[in-house]
Amino acid sequence: MIANAWPVLRFDQLDSTNAEARRRAEAGETGPLWITARDQTAGRGRRGRAWSGHPGNLAATLLITTDKAPAQAAMVSFVAALGAHDA
Repeated sequence: MIANAWPVLRFDQLDSTNAEARRRAEAGETGPLWITARDQTAGRGRRGRAWSGHPGNLAATLLITTDKAPAQAAMVSFVAALGAHDA
C-alpha cells in the first residue's frame, strides 16, 4: 500500500461518479477523494454529453479543491490526458 495514497470510494453501481462528487462537494467534502464505480447508469462526459460505458470499464472522478479560476482549473484534465498519452 502507498503511504500517501488518496482515499478511494468504490461503488458497484452509481448513477455517475461526477454526480456523486458534486453531491459530496455540495455537502462540504473538499477531497482529495477518488470516486469509482464498476458500472454507471447515467454517466456524463465533458459539457454534459452522455457517457456510454460498459460494466468493468474505468469510471472514476477525482474530487479536489483549488484556488485557481475555473478556466485554469479546467485545463488540468487536458494536462493529465497529455501526460497519460505520453506515458
